[in-house]
Formats: sequence, C-alpha cells, structure tokens
Amino acid sequence: MNLDLIRAIDKWVGIPACFFVSLAYRILDRVKYSPRHEPPQATTCPKMLFIELSEMGSAILAYPAFKYVLRRYPGAELYFLTFEQNGFSVEMLDIIPEEHVLTIEIDSPFHFLFSTLRALVAMRKVQLDAVFDLELFSRFSSLLSGLSGASMRVGYAKYHEEGLYRGSFMTHRVLYNSHQHMAKNFLALVKSIEREDEYPLVKETISEGDLVNPCYQSAEADLKHLKARLTAINPVVDEAEHLVLLNPSAGDLLPVRAWSVENYAALTRRIIQRFNAVVIVIGLKGAGREAAKILGHVGPERCIDFTDQTSFRDLLDLLSLADVLVTADGGPAHFAGLTAIKNIVLFGPETPVLYAPLGENTTCLFAGLACSPCLSAYNHRKTSCTDARCMKAITVDQVFDVVSASLSA
Repeated sequence: MNLDLIRAIDKWVGIPACFFVSLAYRILDRVKYSPRHEPPQATTCPKMLFIELSEMGSAILAYPAFKYVLRRYPGAELYFLTFEQNGFSVEMLDIIPEEHVLTIEIDSPFHFLFSTLRALVAMRKVQLDAVFDLELFSRFSSLLSGLSGASMRVGYAKYHEEGLYRGSFMTHRVLYNSHQHMAKNFLALVKSIEREDEYPLVKETISEGDLVNPCYQSAEADLKHLKARLTAINPVVDEAEHLVLLNPSAGDLLPVRAWSVENYAALTRRIIQRFNAVVIVIGLKGAGREAAKILGHVGPERCIDFTDQTSFRDLLDLLSLADVLVTADGGPAHFAGLTAIKNIVLFGPETPVLYAPLGENTTCLFAGLACSPCLSAYNHRKTSCTDARCMKAITVDQVFDVVSASLSA
C-alpha cells in the first residue's frame, strides 16, 4: 500500500467529491427533501454504523463508545465498516455481531471499488439512523458517511483549527481534541447526538470512569495447543519460567515509529542472561527481516522467530500465554490491553496522551522531545523526519528496567 498515493487521491479526488456531496445536501435541504436528524430516544432501537477503516487498534479504543451507546439505547443495532484485514479486531470484542461487520477489500483497485459499492448498498439497505465517522480527517470515510443514507452523520470538523476540508454535510460536527485520549474523542462523537445548540460540540467533561476496557479470555485448550507449537520449535519453552514477546516491526507504512533492531537484540541478550526466559519475536510477514537480525545477534537457543505464524486469534492467545510484550505503538499494543500481559509500549513520533492502550498493565515510554509528536491528524500522519531521535532516546536500560521489574514481580 503506497501511503503517499492514498494521501494524494484523498486530496485531489476527495476535496471536489466532498464539495459536490455538500452541494447536493444543500440543494436537498432547500427543497426539504433531506431527512430530519432528530436524536433517538432511549426507548427506540436505532441502527448505528461506526466507520474506522485503517487502524486495527482503533476498534479497541472505540469500545467505551460502543458500551455507552448500548447503555443509552439498550435496543440499538450496531454496525461497523472497516478494511477487510481489520475485521477480526472488531469481531473479537464480542459486542457487534459478525454479520454486522462490513468490510472493504484493498488488495486491488477493482476489489476496492467493487467492495466499496457493495458496502454502500448494504449501508443504505439497513436504513441507518446514525453513522459515526471515527476516522480523523479522511475524506474517503467522510464521503461514505455522506452517502450512507443516515439521517444523523457525525464526524470530526476542523472549525478554526488547521484540519482538512471534508465537506459540510455532517449533521453533528464534533471538535477533534488533540489534547485528550482518542477513546474520549470517540465518546464525544456518540454523545454529540444528544446535544443541541452547542458550538462547537461537545461541551461536556468525559471522565476516566467512562473508559471501560474490553477483556479477551482465551480457551485453555487453545493455550495448550499454542504452547505445544512453540515447544515444537524450541523445547526450552516447556521449562522456561517466562515468555517475553517482542514486536520489532512498526510496519512499512510508518517505519519512523520503530525502535532499532540492535536495541531489541541487546534487550533480548540481557533478558536471557538474567532470567529463565524464552524471547519470542512476533509480527507480520515483513517482520521476518527484523527477527532474523535479532536471532543473528543472540542465537536460537532461547529466541524464537514466530513472525507470520499467527492469526489474530493466535496473537491474542499468545498475549494471554506470555508475561511481557515490548512493542512500538500499533495494533499489538492495543490487543495486549485485552489481556493480563505486561504491556510495554514505545512512543516517539506519536504520543501516549492520545494513543496509550487502555488497561492497567500498560507502561508507555516516551522521550518527549520538543519535536514529538510529529505525526498527527492535522498532517495526515506524514512526517518530515528522517532521523527518529525520539525512538533512539529510549534506551535499552530503560526498557530492561521495566521488563525486569515485571518479570521479578
């Protein structure tokens, strides 16, 4: 996936498309044809769609918003639209029925266009009451909201901030707050449909108590099967007191978020010298490069390359089985929040103020350089940085101290 190409399409195609959809809504409003957007009552059974396409961890951060809607409207039917490869991150929350999870394929331009049209047809067939666009300033998701047929269309608006133009057809334009956690930003979206005559939305305090966290319980049989797979690769797993997971790859889209492979190798060496532990390197297919380098430094005696060998469910089972995870900001960090694993998350170009995983077992390390964070909603998550000193500033000693304290406890 070429992120710069996606940004260019979103800009040069998205801006005029949003303008014409906005113009169409203005004309419909003039002729009184567009549906009224009255807030649903607690006794009704509204149909509500959430759109979050690209970030698999965002579904977990949106969980408090889902729970709030179901408490406020007990009969509500929830739907979710995401890219196909992120579908399981919604299904595993066990709060939105699998048949209500709509997906868009991105493996080819044809599949992308066809599945987008298929999703729009499905959305309009449902006859939605409300659509919540969880994407920050994506014009594509905004257009999907505008074409969904929902009478209430809720999304982030720039007001007088330096946000991106996404049209004017949202009925509830919520101020994106870059100084509070994304889970609270998502809650502001769902609370906005109950607010009237506020500018900007939403003038309400969202407390920490609202941030309920989902939990994932692995089946005992699945854990035994997974441990047998690991033992077959390295028999030392069976006698080790601890399993430590490393996720060294930040992905090809935002490699600036990665901690260096040399640091992961040094951390691995110190862990296996100090503890009776096996270190397991995880990640998608591309992470095999980092895993090979780490094993090249420390050897295979107490280190396993388990990259590209886990499904989403396997990953959750592995997180349930292990003691500690060390990872850069990303999907695995948020999945870890669903389990009891000690979750050590390294932040640099982004900030834990916004994106810290939910849950009590998370420790975020952040150097706080003057230029951090440089990835934001306002710049389409595109940075000019070619030397991520914010990640280099996090030392092996710092990370090992947290790992050591966790394993010793």
